Amino acid sequence: MASVDMTPSCPEHGAVAANEVVWIGDGWLTTGVQVTNVMDQARAIGAIGPNDDYVDLAANGAPMSTIASQYSTAASAATKPKVLIMDGGTIDTFGGASDATVRTVTSTFSQLLARIATDGTVSHIIYIMVPELSGIMGVTALRPPFQTACAQSAVPCHFIDLQPIWVEGGGHPEYTASNGILPTASGAQAMATAIWKMMQSGCIAQ
Repeated sequence: MASVDMTPSCPEHGAVAANEVVWIGDGWLTTGVQVTNVMDQARAIGAIGPNDDYVDLAANGAPMSTIASQYSTAASAATKPKVLIMDGGTIDTFGGASDATVRTVTSTFSQLLARIATDGTVSHIIYIMVPELSGIMGVTALRPPFQTACAQSAVPCHFIDLQPIWVEGGGHPEYTASNGILPTASGAQAMATAIWKMMQSGCIAQ
């Protein structure tokens, strides 16, 4: 019996330009390794040109309201975003993950998703939930409502949970920086692998 090719049929390479892929978020996306590695993968398959770069607007210490402003910056540019890769929310719960705080930051995230849908240029969102670390409060509380908001988004929102990656095979302490808050270069590489895998499986900017 002939084998069946289960590889997704993706649009022609270059259908999404490099400057139509925008990264927004907080310090978990600012090591440079994630963006560089994913761009290298995209260049290797011809999805973007050898000298083309994604737009990276992520910044250390950015709460969800600032991340929404990062999207506003991208949306106001001459070239509109088609793909958003983002994290965010745990800066808001650094002082404590009370029910009220979780509701507020989830509402801000949901409002951002609604605005993205209304603007009508973004075709895919990849959201990354950071792992449960001693230095980061609120991940456990934020994960369910954020995952629900992502699932209910009018624009396809692909949820990447880093927790299984951080704990697989007995755990990866080498993925977390000594401050217990940010990823190391190897942790960022693990993130990049998960992001690219999601992009490939979803035919996102391929």
